[in-house]
Formats: sequence, C-alpha cells, structure tokens
Amino acid sequence: MRLANDQALRQALHGMYVALFNAVLTCTNDFRGGRLTTMLTAIMGIEDCGWRVVGITQEALDLLATEDFNKNKLPRKLCRGHITDRVKTTRLMFEREKPLKLDEFFKIFLENDCTVIMLNEQNNHTKPFPVYIKIDNPDAKLFPNGSLMSWKHRSKERDFLRRLHSKEL
Repeated sequence: MRLANDQALRQALHGMYVALFNAVLTCTNDFRGGRLTTMLTAIMGIEDCGWRVVGITQEALDLLATEDFNKNKLPRKLCRGHITDRVKTTRLMFEREKPLKLDEFFKIFLENDCTVIMLNEQNNHTKPFPVYIKIDNPDAKLFPNGSLMSWKHRSKERDFLRRLHSKEL
C-alpha cells in the first residue's frame, strides 16, 4: 500500500496536510468541520488503496448475492462506511496546537481509514456500528478506490465474495 511505504507520496500528502493545517490557523472561520473533512478526504483519496475495506455486513453480502455479486447491478444501495467517523479523524488531526509529524499523521490516518461494505442505511454514525464479517485485506488490493466514494468491483472481488458467502451460509 503506497500510503504505508511510498516515501515521496507520503511526503507530498503530509505537506498538503501541513499547508491545510496552517490555513486553518490563519483563517479559522473558513475551515470548519465538514469543509475540513471534505478537503482531507479529497487529499487522501488520491491513493487507490485508501478507504481500505476490512469487512462486509451480512446484509450487504446477501444483497450482492441476489445479483451474482455484481455491485454495478445495485446502484446506490451499497457504500463503504468508516469504522471511525471521518469527522473524528479530522478532529484528531486538526484540533491541536501543531501539525502531526509525518509518521504520526499516517499512523492515525491508516488506523482510522478502515471501512466496511454495507447498505447505505447502515452507514449511520448516530447508531452503533453494524456487526460485520471481517475481511483480511492488509494490502488493500481488494476493493480499491474507484472514484472517491466508490470502489472497483472486478471479477476478483466478485469471486472473493462468492467464496465468502458460501462459507457464511
């Protein structure tokens, strides 16, 4: 995963974080909550392996089974929900006196970047996080980023989910 080991990319992204951190200090009222989370998401969304999928809810897996695990036949019914709310991650990174150092920045980001594939209605941070089936995906090669909010759902992912679903039955 490039966010963990590509030093040039890590330096570049950390530099953008530090610039944004300094902009927040300069123009506090212009960089509040949701806007800051959106900007951090856009910066960190450059990596194909961001928003690493570490699980799937049984409901999402069962829904995918109805369409032979083809996500594209279920438009707008599934999402990747962050186990740690992105707003909380933003606060950890920006509600401090000084910006995080490079290694600390990526440690927090990578720990808090884990997601679970779920139904849209399950992605509600006002409720307890849904129970999910764990997926071993340490290098984030399964379900890589498609567009910022979506993921690539290739034959590799469909085959993986078929095997997972047959184990869960």
